[in-house]
Amino acid sequence: MTFDELKSQLADQESVARQPFALLKDMTRLFNNRSDGNSRSEDQCRDVVFRALEHRESFAGYQPILDGLVRELGLFPYMEEKPLSLMDSIAYEYHRPLTFGEPMVFHREQAEVYRRLLDGDNIILSAPTSFGKSKVIDAIIASGRYKNIVVVVPTIALIDETRRRLSRFSPTFKVVTQVSQSPGARNIFVFTAERANVYEEFPHIDFFVIDEFYKIGAVAADQKRTVALNHAFYKLSKGGGQFYLLGPCVRQIPEGLEARFRCRFFPTTYATVASDLIRVKRSGSELNTLCQLVKQLQGEPTLIFCKSPKSTNDVAKALLEAGVTEPTHDADSAAVWMEQHFHPE
Repeated sequence: MTFDELKSQLADQESVARQPFALLKDMTRLFNNRSDGNSRSEDQCRDVVFRALEHRESFAGYQPILDGLVRELGLFPYMEEKPLSLMDSIAYEYHRPLTFGEPMVFHREQAEVYRRLLDGDNIILSAPTSFGKSKVIDAIIASGRYKNIVVVVPTIALIDETRRRLSRFSPTFKVVTQVSQSPGARNIFVFTAERANVYEEFPHIDFFVIDEFYKIGAVAADQKRTVALNHAFYKLSKGGGQFYLLGPCVRQIPEGLEARFRCRFFPTTYATVASDLIRVKRSGSELNTLCQLVKQLQGEPTLIFCKSPKSTNDVAKALLEAGVTEPTHDADSAAVWMEQHFHPE
C-alpha cells in the first residue's frame, strides 16, 4: 500500500480490526523503503504510526511489531512502558532526562537537543509547534547545572503561563517575572525582551532561552519588538552564558552565524502529531470563504490562527455578522469584568 492508501485504511476502525498484520507489514515496508536523509519519507512513516496508535487495541496480537516501529522512529513517549521487551526498555530508559523528578521520556530529537545542551553547546532549534521545546527547557533547569537562567518569551501573557509551569522549581529557584523584583541566590527570570532590557539586577547568567529567534537580526513588520529582541540577545550573550534559541520551522540561518556565536543550528521537521492538509477552494473574499467553512464545521472544535490583533478582530466581526454560531452568554461575566478593569483603548 502507498502512504495515502495506508492513511485511508487506518482511518477505518473496521479495516484495522480486519487486517492488523497486513497493515503492519505495509507500514514496515514503508519504513524500510524510506530514502536516506529524506525527511519527507520519515515524516510519512511517523504519520501512519501515529494513526495506528489510535487503534492500539486492534494490534494487540502484534504489539511487538508496532513497538518496534515506534522505537525505530524515536517516538518513546508513545510507548507503553510495562509490556516492553528488554531491548525496547533499554532504549526507552536512555531517553529519560536526568533528575527530572517526575515520569517523562523524550522522543529522539528532543533527547539529542537535550544532550547537546548538557554538553555545553549553544543550540538554535527550528522545530514544529508539537515538538516539545519547552520540555527541554524544564529538563535543563531540573539538571541543576545552572544557577541563573533567563527565559525570554514573546508576550506578557506568556510570562504568567511560563511562571506557572516553572513554579515547580520554586523550592530551588526564585522565579522572577517583574522588573521590581530583586534576585535570590538561584534564579529563573521570565521576561519579555522589553523587560529583560530594562532589568538592572541581573547576576551572571549561566543559561538563557529566547523564543521566536528568527526575529533576531531581522527587519520585521513589528520593528519595535525586533529591536527589543536584538537588544536582549546582545545584553544576555555578552556575558558568555550558554543559549538555547527557539523558533518554528526555519530552513536556514544567515551564513557565518554558527561560527560567530559558536552555536549549532538544529533544524527539524519532527512532529509528534498526525495531520491532514485539506485545501479549500476560495469563494469570494478570504473572510467569506472562512465563514462558509466554519458553517460546515458546526459541532467540531475549530481553532483559527490569525496573523495580528487586527486580523483577529476582523475575523471575529465577520463570523458574528455571518451568524455562524448560536448566540451564547457564557462570556458575559468576563466581558463585564474586562470593561471594569481595562481602558476602552
